[in-house]
Amino acid sequence: TPSSALPLGPEASFSLLQEEQHQRELALLSKRLEELETRQRKQLEDLGPSREWVMGYRDSARSKITGEDDAQSEDFK
Repeated sequence: TPSSALPLGPEASFSLLQEEQHQRELALLSKRLEELETRQRKQLEDLGPSREWVMGYRDSARSKITGEDDAQSEDFK
């Protein structure tokens, strides 16, 4: 007989419910991430030419946080 035809105990039934809830939450998170990405792209488009400045500033800030600039300056000493 197929396993789906077997009666499930309370533990198995609860586990399946938890898995279904988990899958719904993952789907919702995925949808929210896609919406966020779309809004961010639209905002970048709305910025126009200054977008390059913003992206450059972000990259500069990231390298300061990670210490990449410090490592590069040590190489030149």
